[in-house]
Amino acid sequence: MEMGVQRQPEKQIRTAAAAATDAGSAEMKKLDAAAIRERIKGLHWAHPIDLGSGVVTRPEWYVQRRFRRRMRLMQIPANLQGWSVLDIGAWDGYFSWECEKRGADRVLAIDTYAWDHYGMDSFLAAREILGSKVEYMRRDVHELTPENTGRFDLVLMLGVFYHLRNPLLGLERIASVTKRLLICETHVLLPFVHERYPLIPFFRGDGVGPKLKYEMCAIPTLECLKQMFEAVGAKRVSVKYTPSFRVWKKCLALLKNRPQSGRAIVHVEF
Repeated sequence: MEMGVQRQPEKQIRTAAAAATDAGSAEMKKLDAAAIRERIKGLHWAHPIDLGSGVVTRPEWYVQRRFRRRMRLMQIPANLQGWSVLDIGAWDGYFSWECEKRGADRVLAIDTYAWDHYGMDSFLAAREILGSKVEYMRRDVHELTPENTGRFDLVLMLGVFYHLRNPLLGLERIASVTKRLLICETHVLLPFVHERYPLIPFFRGDGVGPKLKYEMCAIPTLECLKQMFEAVGAKRVSVKYTPSFRVWKKCLALLKNRPQSGRAIVHVEF
């Protein structure tokens, strides 16, 4: 069952949950730290979201440091006034809230896997406490079209690519809803040799069939990633970050007879 998007015109429908969180947002702003902690008690959190009053959903220093570093490396535009944003694989909404803080006119968060497996309670609680206007819907990447989702100036695709069952189809769908800029953060393949070739392992998809010993996610080489974006109409692909410890991981791939991987970030202009 698909959640409606909170958008004023056309055929978009507000869900009861969204209406409730909007109605309660003013009250939530008045909550002190104890009340916020009580509100989020027992919820699963993947992201270190600052909910105010000194409450952070993941207070561990190493988690906060990792996300601060990720945010810096993404190079998301500092001023998003006049931009619309689509956050694919939003999970708890960390990057959605950040884009809203940076002045985006509209932010839409979508997810399936995380919300289906861990629930939406954390996302909805953060939205309520922050008094956020971020819209949301449950939608799979492979189902995206301009008609059912809209088109966006900025699309965030962070930690999503390697989960795709049909990567090229997924990128075609994402390209169709991207007006200007796509920021993609993903694991890329680091084999001992042939790193310069457009390679990607076969992947049946998350939760499809039994997990096999030598199975890998849909992790492309960086060259493969660039060529796939070009194949779906990208005008320019700029590599902003390449994997840390790359040479060491390539040597490890030789010793283990198994390709390794590391995070990369690319900006894709359409």
